[in-house]
Amino acid sequence: MIDYGSRRKERPLYDLLSTKLRPGDIYTHCYSGLRGEQDPETGKASQAMLVGCQRGIYFDVGHGGGSFAWTVAIPMMQGGFQPDSISTDLHISSMNAGMKDMLNVADKFLAMGQSIPRVVAEMPWNPAHEVKQDQLGNLSVGAPADIAVLSVEHGEYGFVDMYNTKLMGTQKLICQLTVRDGKVVYDLNGISADLWNAQPTSDLKQSKRWTTFPTRPPDSGEHHKFPVSTPAK
Repeated sequence: MIDYGSRRKERPLYDLLSTKLRPGDIYTHCYSGLRGEQDPETGKASQAMLVGCQRGIYFDVGHGGGSFAWTVAIPMMQGGFQPDSISTDLHISSMNAGMKDMLNVADKFLAMGQSIPRVVAEMPWNPAHEVKQDQLGNLSVGAPADIAVLSVEHGEYGFVDMYNTKLMGTQKLICQLTVRDGKVVYDLNGISADLWNAQPTSDLKQSKRWTTFPTRPPDSGEHHKFPVSTPAK
């Protein structure tokens, strides 16, 4: 993967994508518009980006704190230039600004018209394939049991770019459950939990096999009893 840095006339983007990078290499920050990714007249993808696509270069979002602009992404997407993979470029500035997290970046592509199946593929499966780790990002036989259970909320949501300008969307992905190597490691709404007043549905002694959360049998100590008031004398 290459972050091409700042634009310099002695090393045009066209040269990089037409002669320097090889098929299968990854170009990130593809919607920044800072290095010649966008045609200044049409607003669509520049000739350099189109040539790169033809040569088999992968294009990655790499949102970050300063590498994603609506004025670049929307015209390029409308012109047919779709990313191969969605990534965050997570750091202190980006996580507290327009980027926030992976699902917030994915939501932006839903707002620009991509389908949920395509957006989901651009997060785990495509990146795994790009870095030649095809055993990841899927649920094929023999693959690690790594699963993210997502729900889709509908409403009115605002999504912000690096210039603090906003695009409104109507869908938002929420991570409800995460399984890593067959174990529950994140559970937003207690999908894997029993109700507090119900009998356990599985052997508590065996719980370490399916969750990394500490699971203990009910404590019979005094601190679990309801307080009882006594009449004043």
